[in-house]
Amino acid sequence: MTIAHVELRTHQWSHRSPVPLPELAFQHILAAILRGEYVSGDRLDTARFAQELHMSLNPIREAIIRLRDIGLVEVTPARYTKVADFTASDSCAALSYAGVLAGTALRKALPTTAERVRSELAAHAEEIGGAVGDTSRHAAVIGFLTAVTDLIEHPRQAIHLVEATILAQCALQFSGVTRGDGVTQVRSVAADAVAHAVRAGDPDAVETAVRGLFEHLV
Repeated sequence: MTIAHVELRTHQWSHRSPVPLPELAFQHILAAILRGEYVSGDRLDTARFAQELHMSLNPIREAIIRLRDIGLVEVTPARYTKVADFTASDSCAALSYAGVLAGTALRKALPTTAERVRSELAAHAEEIGGAVGDTSRHAAVIGFLTAVTDLIEHPRQAIHLVEATILAQCALQFSGVTRGDGVTQVRSVAADAVAHAVRAGDPDAVETAVRGLFEHLV
């Protein structure tokens, strides 16, 4: 699972063609941030985006507001926009929130989820625990959250988790936190607990396990 999948999920829950200009602007700016063209603290040039997309500033401003509401950008008192600073505590909070949403969604969806789908979801969790290196681990986390999103029937709730996933992606990329082997082992145990609860089809256990796993991702 790659960053492109996050962008795809965002597009899937967006308006269909013709895509409104604010949505195009949102996707354009988001993609630039996720590709690492802008990092924490970098100023975003709205005029440049308008020129790149051949549109007025109004759709760009609407996109910036949406990105601000998700938590990806900040509008400073001086009225310029920058990529949000992802400190260790900010990153932990973003990932914890994604875990809460994913755990709640699974608790509701698991009783009616087919065994094959549960097996695939459990495999995603195991990939998080067994990932070697940050890039693989980040991709595994996004893959798990995307798989959970696929189980959500209500579009607004799905969009909520997609947005939390985007924020989690940035938190993982920009936190710059490196943990020791002890945390890696705890994360592996937590991922195994999620996989076991999913395969067992235990809604309450899986909610608790998912929340616990996402507390140990950064």
